[in-house]
Amino acid sequence: MRKIKSLMPIILLSILLIAGTASAATLTPVGTRTTDSTMNVVLSVDDVTGIDAFDITVTGTGLTTTTSDVSKTGSIAANWFLYNVSAVTGGVRILAAGGTGSGSTGAGNLGTITFTATDGCAGDTETVTVTVNSVTTGITLTPAAFTPLDPCTGCSVWDDVIAKYNAYIGPPVTATWAQVIACYTAYVGTR
Repeated sequence: MRKIKSLMPIILLSILLIAGTASAATLTPVGTRTTDSTMNVVLSVDDVTGIDAFDITVTGTGLTTTTSDVSKTGSIAANWFLYNVSAVTGGVRILAAGGTGSGSTGAGNLGTITFTATDGCAGDTETVTVTVNSVTTGITLTPAAFTPLDPCTGCSVWDDVIAKYNAYIGPPVTATWAQVIACYTAYVGTR
C-alpha cells in the first residue's frame, strides 16, 4: 500500500504529460480537383490526438456546397457517433463528437467536403475558409490557409464546351447538365 502511495504522484504526472502532449493542432483545408468545376476539400489535421469533438464552419468564396456534399471520410471521423451538418451562408457547419478517448493519435482527417465552382473552374479564384467554433477542452485547433489549386485545364475554347456536352449525352454519360453549364460559363468568362 505504501509503495502505491509513493508512486501516485509519478502516475498522475505521467497522465498529465500524456494528456498535454497533443494540446495544439493545425487544421489545413486541402483541395483536390475532381473535375474542372468541382473539388474535394479534405480537412487535414497534423495531430488528432485527444480530439473527441469539434464544431467548425467551412465556407468557400466562388464555391457552393450542400449538406449532402459532406462525408465522414477521414481517419477519425468515421468513429464518431454524433455527426451533424447544417447549411450556413457560403458553406457548411460540421459538429462531431465521440466518447472519451475516441480520437486516435497522429495525423488524420476530420472529413471531406465537395465544393462546386460557380464559374465552372475550381482553381482560378476560389478560396476556402475554416472557422473553429469549438473543439475538445484542452485542445487548440488552429486553421491554416487554403492553398489555391492550379488553374483549370478545360472549358477555355468552344471545343471544350462541345466535348463536355457530348460527355453529358453519352454514351457513356460522364458529365451532368450542371457541368455542361459550368463549362459554358467558364468558356464565356475567357472571352
